Amino acid sequence: MEEGRGHFDGRLDTVETRVTWVDERVVEVKGQIAALEKRLARFDELESRLTTDAQTITELAAGVARASHGLSTELAAARVGALSGAHAGLTELLARAAEGDSEADAELAKLLVGLSPGAADRVVGEQTGLTLDRLGPGAAAFLNWASGHTGPAGQGGVWLNPPVTMEFGEGRVQPNDVNERVVEVPYALAAVARLPAGSTVLDFGATESTVALSLASLGFQVTALDLRPYPFEHPGLQSVVARVEDWDGPPEPLDAILSLSTLEHVGLGAYGEPERAGDLDRRVVERFAGWLRPGGELVMTAPYGAWEIGATQRVYDGPHLEALLSGWRVLDRQVCVQTAHDRWERAGSEPPASVWTDGRRGVVLLRASPDR
Repeated sequence: MEEGRGHFDGRLDTVETRVTWVDERVVEVKGQIAALEKRLARFDELESRLTTDAQTITELAAGVARASHGLSTELAAARVGALSGAHAGLTELLARAAEGDSEADAELAKLLVGLSPGAADRVVGEQTGLTLDRLGPGAAAFLNWASGHTGPAGQGGVWLNPPVTMEFGEGRVQPNDVNERVVEVPYALAAVARLPAGSTVLDFGATESTVALSLASLGFQVTALDLRPYPFEHPGLQSVVARVEDWDGPPEPLDAILSLSTLEHVGLGAYGEPERAGDLDRRVVERFAGWLRPGGELVMTAPYGAWEIGATQRVYDGPHLEALLSGWRVLDRQVCVQTAHDRWERAGSEPPASVWTDGRRGVVLLRASPDR
């Protein structure tokens, strides 16, 4: 017990020493502020008194501006130091942080950001080159956010929905969820790959995918249709920003139309579009039929399971999918089921209803051609 008390007293002495040091620095910094303010005032006076020829004024003014900027920077830093030392709760926060209190660490970080907004950005920059074994919880949380659809890429309109996401943690990184893109993208590419080079393809809902870029790179003439601009450029690629129900359509009949996890959203107010009453998905499919050449194909994927219309998407079942494609000839139809958070498997037959009750998801993959 005496040994523990001695250790605690030693830690307390350390904290008190730090607080005393901070108080001493506050006094010193205040003196530095006063001296810097006097020097800055003298430079301001000198700048206002410049009356010689234009060349001299320009040169001297530039020198004064540089010196003034340096002094202003020093003054701002000194003020931050003084305010930090004078902050009412700093002593307690330092003591708690010294004892390993993570909440105190967070409060100190908020205090620093409030006093110097650019400090957080500079701290993040210091993580460049960080080895995995030194990855802390704060940096891990930042990486999880930054790589998601709400991070900088999403805000900039260039986030790509990957089939596999990564999860960062303290000293680790590992694969996280695997979504339906893992089966949708290869199915779509395989379907279009059967067409000759130069074929015309519409990728409806293209923006968060590289499929349109891949097809253009393979020699197809691709139109990327979305509510947002397509972020890539290619000689074989055209970006169209429009609502599918309002677009005039392609200038010539298409060989294929792709709709990967997109048709289920139309008319529901998702992705910033206005909500439209009625079965807009059915009317869009009818438009597709008019845009395809004879023998052209629709390659479609959509959520599949127990029928519902949610806030942002529809989930189709067998009867509703059949009604959606009335007047179409289904050439191929497959259902894949998410059997674990990181695994999808093809269902050999229509999955039983119990598949959908335990949180797992399904997706239907199909090729269809207008029956005409």
